[in-house]
Amino acid sequence: MSTQACRIRLLGHWRLDLEGRRAQVGNREQRVTALLGLRGTQPRAAVAGTLWPDSTDVRARANLRTSLLRLRSLDAGIVDSGRASVALGPQVLVDVWHLLDRLDQVERLETLDGLDLHAALATLAGPDLLPGWYDDWVLYERERLNHRRIRALDKVASLLLRRGDTRMAISYAEEAVALEPLLESSVALEVQAHLDGGNQSAAVQAFQRYRARLDAELRISPSRELVELLTSAAPVRSRH
Repeated sequence: MSTQACRIRLLGHWRLDLEGRRAQVGNREQRVTALLGLRGTQPRAAVAGTLWPDSTDVRARANLRTSLLRLRSLDAGIVDSGRASVALGPQVLVDVWHLLDRLDQVERLETLDGLDLHAALATLAGPDLLPGWYDDWVLYERERLNHRRIRALDKVASLLLRRGDTRMAISYAEEAVALEPLLESSVALEVQAHLDGGNQSAAVQAFQRYRARLDAELRISPSRELVELLTSAAPVRSRH
């Protein structure tokens, strides 16, 4: 089997491809591979306890053993397990790793030199992690990943504004707002990008959408700083 024959998808929905063909496994086995794909090598006890928190230790360990046997029965080297730990096999590729690499890259950035803006945006604004899965550990990983995505999108948007690329700044800010519509820092970047691009109307619309969401969900108003960002820019824009 080739070194890239086993691919696991966690973004958008779970999927396992072996030699380019989709493999069917049970929900338990899906969760074992997802957990290992997100957290790397884990103690067997930690995997069992995370995936079967309501079971006794004996039952949880038995469930894990059964799941590992079923995965190994595919004869694809999906899992590499020992007496104390378990991991994905060395030839397995997981789509979320590409996203994590991109996040690491953006978090280290001081300038935009060397960053493929369109490719980075496509990666950062990609599908959600395991939608429809509501296990506690999945919710935690999804929220943590989304927070990193938003911070990365905001950072690139800020750098784009600094160099005057308002069109791409708008694209990045809009994706951050889509991930967390109530986060004012992202909305402020979106508003600022529209203003810097000379589009007062779009800035007002972005502000109004945010104000409506805040009122509907939290019964609060936008901060004074965001209001002032919009209103203080109006006279400047109107003179052009």
